[in-house]
Amino acid sequence: MPSERSTPHNLGALALSAIAVLLLLVTSQGVAAVPTTKGVTQPIGNVLDMGVTSYQIYYSYPSVAQVGTNLTISLSLHLNPFQGQIEAINGYGMQLQLFVGANVLQNTISGPSGLNTTLFPGATWGPENFTFPLTENSTGITPGTSENATLSVTLRDFVLYGVPELMYESEPPMTAQAGSLIIENQVASNTTSASTATQSGSGQSLLPYALLASGAVLMVAAVFIPRGPRPPPAAAT
Repeated sequence: MPSERSTPHNLGALALSAIAVLLLLVTSQGVAAVPTTKGVTQPIGNVLDMGVTSYQIYYSYPSVAQVGTNLTISLSLHLNPFQGQIEAINGYGMQLQLFVGANVLQNTISGPSGLNTTLFPGATWGPENFTFPLTENSTGITPGTSENATLSVTLRDFVLYGVPELMYESEPPMTAQAGSLIIENQVASNTTSASTATQSGSGQSLLPYALLASGAVLMVAAVFIPRGPRPPPAAAT
């Protein structure tokens, strides 16, 4: 019985499988998932002459950030049910403070202006993205060290009364804690951006080697795997 030999179809399948495995390995090394911190603050609000307000702020951000990058924090303001004669709010805005040791970074985003910007209980404003450029100077984190950073959100707005007549009143500011994260400085001073780019591209630097190895697989297979028998020459007439 004739022995089984590798056919061109099997050879192509072998080569494609080798390339797929190598590329998957490179991609998995080049992408490092950073855990995300998500949560909601404790209820905040005020007891006013005409009623009681209640709010909560939802937040989302990476649990670890690097000096030399931009930290983006997403916040959404949600209005819980009100009590009394307070009907809605307007002129709202949130100030986010990032406490890193003795340093404080802050950013403020105001709500939209104009018509149809009033928020009623049950409504949500956001998500709004707050961005903080993290540098060695702004964070005070020296190379090779890290620091735990905490977040604080302050809400300012105007409340709307419906009776006895339509009127607005400034509501006292309200502050809530929004969790914490770790900020690291893993690179030498003045080389943060370049080193961070090198780290994020470490997996991509293996791509040429993966392609070279794939080519070697094809060459070895073409040389050492025997081909099928050639058809006999046609008989002379």
